[in-house]
Amino acid sequence: MYAWEIDETTARLRGLQREEWADTVLAISTFALALGATQLFPTLALPLTVGALAVAYLALRAFWRHWELIDLLLLDRDAYQIRDVRLRAERSATMDNRHMLARSIRSMLEEPGYASAARVSAAAAQLEALMRELDDAELSLDPACAVACERLVTDSGVSPLLNPALSADDTGGRVRQIRAGFEPQPAS
Repeated sequence: MYAWEIDETTARLRGLQREEWADTVLAISTFALALGATQLFPTLALPLTVGALAVAYLALRAFWRHWELIDLLLLDRDAYQIRDVRLRAERSATMDNRHMLARSIRSMLEEPGYASAARVSAAAAQLEALMRELDDAELSLDPACAVACERLVTDSGVSPLLNPALSADDTGGRVRQIRAGFEPQPAS
């Protein structure tokens, strides 16, 4: 990403966040007016309620677009210069999230469920090593690799473990890429 793209994207994210907050406040205010109108002006209650629902939809749409843009930007390390993107990626690398991912891998190894049993068993040794590293508190995990791990374990659109339309050979490369993001915790 170029600097101007980062600035543009930051402005877009801020705009979506402002839109979300403004629409939320307007929806709550309109619902309050509709509630008050039931006592004072009953004929206005229904139109105000419909208006409040429409504005609530707009707030939800702005929230979804903000979330979706951040989710897309998580794939681009340059976008980690944007505060919201960096914070979301760092949240992926927390020990709580890593433990959750390790549990998901453990579950997948025991009972593949939605994952392809053949694909999971072919990558079992690598997945077990990844699971141990995720649970190791003495290792830190690069946020971008944590995001890649989340996608491998949970995103059926991009995970070769979960999506039979993708090449099973990609699993090993993805696990190696994630495991390359581990390093010893810095000494305190």
